[in-house]
Amino acid sequence: MVSNKNFEVVILSEEEAKIELLKGLLSKYCSLNIAFVCRHAAEAIDFLNHHTPMIFFLDMRFSEVLHDIRKPPFIIGLCDMIHTKKVKQFLKMGFFEVFYAPYTERELNSIMGKILNIYGTYNKLDRQMIQRVEEANITYNLEEQKPKSVFIMGTRNEESIRIVFDNVLYFKKVGNQVCVYFENGFRKYFRSNLKMFHAKFPRNKFQKINRSVVVNMDKVSGVIKNRILIDDNAAFELSRSFKKAFKGMLSM
Repeated sequence: MVSNKNFEVVILSEEEAKIELLKGLLSKYCSLNIAFVCRHAAEAIDFLNHHTPMIFFLDMRFSEVLHDIRKPPFIIGLCDMIHTKKVKQFLKMGFFEVFYAPYTERELNSIMGKILNIYGTYNKLDRQMIQRVEEANITYNLEEQKPKSVFIMGTRNEESIRIVFDNVLYFKKVGNQVCVYFENGFRKYFRSNLKMFHAKFPRNKFQKINRSVVVNMDKVSGVIKNRILIDDNAAFELSRSFKKAFKGMLSM
């Protein structure tokens, strides 16, 4: 058991307004400690090569410093504009996430929730209390601090979209794309393979039932032999290789 763990944070940006905004947002997390604020690349390189912070907020204009530092576990890019075509490049460079302007508290909560859940999983934290202020002081259990949505970046001329998990019935492979079916009858196509797309969704909520379909377990309305019913609007075949995992989740 680990308790009262403080995660060291380093910020690199030359914009005072951006630094102050980020410091204000991060101050609402009792588990975070801003160890150093760098305003020049040389400062960041020197500090990061002698210290091991958990999280590094890096203004994208200084991304070249990644070639000269010992990379922290979680690198979060600060970006004033959404660069759809550069997202894959950012990830290959070692970024965990990109935090876009206008740098809202909600978006930061989503990013920090992912980081804390990953840290808790790999370090076997049974219970890590995190307190933040969001309209009121609320205490969260680490296991409960889970993202409720995912932001999918569009490719080429496709628009980007935030998907709220509770609004999704299921998604399936359609050619070289994935089609997401929502409760309101809306559907949206994404250029992606099913495995990579599924990885963006919580595995304790979305279960693959055959080679082409992933369902939201909360929307399963019935099971007739090997047929899965989704809110009485759709039915899919449950493959033998996924039957054990599906039944295990169904009983939770």
